[in-house]
Amino acid sequence: MVRLVRKRTTHREVILSRGLMMKNKLDDNCLKNGKNERLNAKISHDIDVHHLYHKTSLFSKIALVMSSVLLCVMLTALYISYYNNTQRVVKDIKVMMNTFSPLIIDAAIYKDTETSIELNRSLETHKKILSLSLYDLDGNLIHFYEKNDGNSYTPLAQAPGLSIYEGNYTLTYPVSFNGDNIFNYVIYYSSADIIRTILIQLFVFILPFLFFIIFILVYMYRKVTRPLTFLIGQLPKIGSGGVNITEVEDAEGEVSLLASELKKADECIYNTESKLQGLNRKLREQANDLSEAIKIKAEFMANMSHEIRTPMNGVLGFVQCLEERNLDQESQRQIGYIKESAYSLLVIINEILDYSKLESGNVELHMTPFNLKPFVHSCATPFIHQAKIKKIQLSTEIGEGLADSYTADEGRLRQILINLIGNAVKFTHTGSVKLVVEKRDPPEQQCEELKKYNDKHIQWLRFKVKDTGIGIAEEKLAFIFDSYTQADGSISRQFGGTGLGLSISNSLCRLMSAKLQVESIIGNGTEFWFDIPLKQSDIQRKENGEDHALITNLSMYEDRKILVVEDSMVNQQLIKAFLTAFGLKNITIVNDGVQAVEYMIENTADVILMDCQMPNMGGLEATELIREMPSMSRPIIIALTANVMEEEKKRCLSVGMDDYVSKPIEKIMLYKSLQRAFDNEHGEYWAANI
Repeated sequence: MVRLVRKRTTHREVILSRGLMMKNKLDDNCLKNGKNERLNAKISHDIDVHHLYHKTSLFSKIALVMSSVLLCVMLTALYISYYNNTQRVVKDIKVMMNTFSPLIIDAAIYKDTETSIELNRSLETHKKILSLSLYDLDGNLIHFYEKNDGNSYTPLAQAPGLSIYEGNYTLTYPVSFNGDNIFNYVIYYSSADIIRTILIQLFVFILPFLFFIIFILVYMYRKVTRPLTFLIGQLPKIGSGGVNITEVEDAEGEVSLLASELKKADECIYNTESKLQGLNRKLREQANDLSEAIKIKAEFMANMSHEIRTPMNGVLGFVQCLEERNLDQESQRQIGYIKESAYSLLVIINEILDYSKLESGNVELHMTPFNLKPFVHSCATPFIHQAKIKKIQLSTEIGEGLADSYTADEGRLRQILINLIGNAVKFTHTGSVKLVVEKRDPPEQQCEELKKYNDKHIQWLRFKVKDTGIGIAEEKLAFIFDSYTQADGSISRQFGGTGLGLSISNSLCRLMSAKLQVESIIGNGTEFWFDIPLKQSDIQRKENGEDHALITNLSMYEDRKILVVEDSMVNQQLIKAFLTAFGLKNITIVNDGVQAVEYMIENTADVILMDCQMPNMGGLEATELIREMPSMSRPIIIALTANVMEEEKKRCLSVGMDDYVSKPIEKIMLYKSLQRAFDNEHGEYWAANI
């Protein structure tokens, strides 16, 4: 029975074992690191050589190749010459020894002294033989000859064949007689003549080849590489018309052809570039002309807005004053006609201005919360009277599942719906006009622009205006949204209008990520609709339907100094009438910006109502000068302008004005602006809220 005994391992042995393992592991890591470093060094060296080769010029590469070829030829010629000369020496020595074999036999075998002397004399005639050692077949030296040149030679050991000893040759071969080997000889042969012969042969052989290579290199340099280098220097000039190839016209055919093609390419690019520069110059001129035309158009629209709205301001303003008087029923009816006509003209003006802003891309959406039901009813309210006169039914319908309030540009949305309802009422003689708002599912295929509306708080609403009017012919639907276009030329004569309403509505729909669409049948009516994403709002905004019923009383501020800067006499009297109606008494009127600045130098004012376009000095320039005055009190400046362009409002605020009221001036809007001014005389309301 074999008993197994477990050897107890001590703590010291464990530590030594672990140390040995760690040392081996460390040695392996060092070995691996060393291999990696050598590999990285080799790779780095190869990369450096590769980069050096590619940076070398073409002539240097050709010279390197030709030099390599020359070196190979030299080595080959050297080997061939060496081999031929050594074989010649071996052959001559064998022939000589076979010739001397009788003398060698007599001298070696028969120990004939005279024969030995004769043999040595014969060997002395061969100046290249330095020594001769004869050995019998057993390896015993039987005869030795050395050249009498002052040097001491010793018998050499046998080394069969041809070998080299101390720079000279040793030839060890047998001596034959009657076909049998009788002796072995070792001849110590001088190599000086062989080396001289090899060098002469090598020189004679290599010299023509060297001349040929030099000729090739010179030819390549003059006809190829130098012209190519010159052409490379001309490459940056391609396209400028300044490429010069006169110095390479005598180059080789391919290089000369390349130079000709580069010259043609230079001329072609230069001509094309000249044409493009001419086109660019014309485009810049046209762009400048277009910019100037747009500027002139903007100025024209601003001036037209001012010139038209200024008298309209007087008409509508005094109509508002007359409405507050106790007139008989017929007078009130006539005032209503005047007001309706003035507002109709104002609608046309607004359409033209809106189209101009949309065309130039200057319309921005202002998102505010609004209550859906009051908004929908307010869009139909302006047409109730006209619908009653035409004896058609005008109604609204709000579908289920809709929120109470949403966030959108209420003004632009109202503008679209009022335009669609107005057209429906205009072209419907019998039947009904209906505004429907209903909830829709999000579109299945959405573009990138619509994907941002994938939010649980977003609802898709369809606004639809349907009528039973005269309808639109199918062939007219394709261009119904074009500017200045109506379905029939006779419509503008029969019903009026600018032909811009649907174009403006369509552009506004696109601005709000919607698309205005239409279906119509002649004689059966028309249906316009658009689907729009609206964000639900929790803010319940107070409606302003009763604004005109507000008590416009500012008599508690009757001590405030009001400066009116207005060049139109009619507008001066209108503004004064409004301010007097508000209960304000301390009113001063000047005619232009110069008078306003002079007044503010000597006096003070709490509120300045500043017209923007005036002779001598406009309201913007006057505001800048007033703001620069070192005054203890800062007057509140409210712009009064007939220019309703958004850029004009930004300009007014940028020069230091605090609020903006557009012409024609609505009495309630002027009241609200003054109310804000008086309520925030000592606060920072304006900078934060205008």
